[in-house]
Amino acid sequence: MENIILDVPLMYGDHHVLKVRDALTDLEGIEEVYASSAWKQLMISFDPKVVKQADIEKALDNAGYPPGEGETPVLVKANAIKRDPQWEVLDIRVTETNAADLGRS
Repeated sequence: MENIILDVPLMYGDHHVLKVRDALTDLEGIEEVYASSAWKQLMISFDPKVVKQADIEKALDNAGYPPGEGETPVLVKANAIKRDPQWEVLDIRVTETNAADLGRS
């Protein structure tokens, strides 16, 4: 058995972990797959006589999770326009809960 660790930046959620594990466990020669969405890494044990690292990387690429490529998407990027001007004065963010939301609690 051989062990490898691959960085998979696009694997940032648990649903991605499931897809990656499905893509790899279908390959013959894969012994064990440990996937972490927190660290965005895979630890894979495999038989190099049956499956090559290139085959593993290709299976990941085909599943949409190329090793070592891509960045975790950022849904909103901070900019000066969307920033509350009082943050610079107060150095805190103050919010108020809507009364209708409190009534439903």
